[in-house]
Amino acid sequence: MTNDELKSGAAAVAAEMKSAGETLPPELRKRFIEVRTALFTRGIYDPVLVRFDSYTAPKASVSEIAEQLTNVAESL
Repeated sequence: MTNDELKSGAAAVAAEMKSAGETLPPELRKRFIEVRTALFTRGIYDPVLVRFDSYTAPKASVSEIAEQLTNVAESL
């Protein structure tokens, strides 16, 4: 995945998450995890994105994650 593909993919997932409400459909959840994994592999770590499925920290809401993913996508 190129940087441009990652940027557009992250922006698309964030936009869908904003309209999905607080319960993500399984396919959108899978796409978010793929984008987050691609970010981590490139050394881009964001503590809000980690709180999506964390057991050791309070979970972030879908709207918080969508907003942060939008910010990350814009900074790529």
